[in-house]
Amino acid sequence: MMLISPDRLLANLKDYKIVEITYGSFGLDSYLEWHVPGAVPLSWSSFLHPLKRDFGPKERLEAKLGDAGITENDAVVLYSDLNNRYAFYAFWVMRAFGHKEVYVLNGGKSSWEFRELPKEKDKREPIPRKYEANEPNWKDRIFVWEILSKLGSDQFQLIDVRYREEFEGKVSTPPEHPNEEAQNSGHIPGAINIPWNNFFDKLTEELVPPDSLKLDLHSDKEVVVYCRTGARASLVWFYLKFLLNVEKVRLYDGSWSEWGNMVGVPIERGF
Repeated sequence: MMLISPDRLLANLKDYKIVEITYGSFGLDSYLEWHVPGAVPLSWSSFLHPLKRDFGPKERLEAKLGDAGITENDAVVLYSDLNNRYAFYAFWVMRAFGHKEVYVLNGGKSSWEFRELPKEKDKREPIPRKYEANEPNWKDRIFVWEILSKLGSDQFQLIDVRYREEFEGKVSTPPEHPNEEAQNSGHIPGAINIPWNNFFDKLTEELVPPDSLKLDLHSDKEVVVYCRTGARASLVWFYLKFLLNVEKVRLYDGSWSEWGNMVGVPIERGF
């Protein structure tokens, strides 16, 4: 299981390198307000290519993780705010680059705060280390041209994990990103909508037990999850892969910010 509970982490803080994945201009402020004891901040942009919408080369990842005091042999625990979405996204990327022992803190900052566990405010200044990554293995990633070639196949199941209003085409962006509208609204033809917030507890933001969900999934099909940019979908990818043991599940990180801005691709609206 690649999920670690707050209580287990608290009891074993010294056994892990703990990383708060920050996002946007407010991310470091959130870290400085409080963080899990021993955690270092790492911006989500550290994983991204500086010039194009893609992930950076392994040399960039090596530099950023090394500067955070991490080696490829460390046991790493990731967490974030914003419903922990960027921790799951960072997990997906680090796994692709071959990091073997990486975990996500169940519930992220919300769960830690809800349980009134110890907090720290001082910024950690890590000692830089040498990090060696593998070339990325994107077997759990799918690109837009692959989806276009598979549309209509009975061996292919698309899950749109955005909020229902996004799926129906009433809006093209979630409320937390009101200024990032796509050119078109709706969903990829054939997709079913299972909103991502069904997968975690609304109070603690910890993932709900699998037996509390009734998902119409077919084990013989290839499952693809998507959202707007891939962050929310990374949580569902993690859930399907590690809690439900779905063997063939991939993340379409291009998601609606790509599909909704492309010329000529098919779109459906409504529920």
